[in-house]
Amino acid sequence: MTRTAEEMTAQWRIEPDHEVLETPIGTIRKGPLQSRKSLKRKDFYFFDFPDWVNIIARTPDNEILLIRQFRYGTKRMELEIPGGMIDPGEDPIAAGCRELLEETGFVGKNAKIIGRVCPNPAIQGNSCYTVLVENALRTADPRPDDMEEIDLLRVPEQAIDRYIKDGLIEHGLVLNAFSHYDRCKNK
Repeated sequence: MTRTAEEMTAQWRIEPDHEVLETPIGTIRKGPLQSRKSLKRKDFYFFDFPDWVNIIARTPDNEILLIRQFRYGTKRMELEIPGGMIDPGEDPIAAGCRELLEETGFVGKNAKIIGRVCPNPAIQGNSCYTVLVENALRTADPRPDDMEEIDLLRVPEQAIDRYIKDGLIEHGLVLNAFSHYDRCKNK
């Protein structure tokens, strides 16, 4: 007999955690976990981040908007799609449209969620949504955050696969977003 996820989860004793570090982008928490089967107990760390959103914005000329910005984790410029944190209580579609406008100055039509992933369930509980925006047009100047220095690229849609194959796009959540986009196109 196959057990459900809830039945398998019940084998673990999850005890209350506590805050270890609070940062502007999230909180690190630590808490004990005990296996009911082996009775082994260990402290685990949890990165309590808000949900995120990534935006695939397609122009009327079938271009995809990409951005290049410095990322502290890799200590280099990364080629990505617009995206960011979802504010508390904010709808993922609204957050995606807000981030697109802030980072690129573009707005579009028919915004919809085409996918959602758990970025790293081993240490995080948040989700990253992919929002597709069509007919994106520039309507304003970008208004990036204080430490965002963003270069905007308009890339022909048919070149995206080559960018991925050539390793120009390596950001895992951006690759997930394009996977969602490919499935959405093939429906």
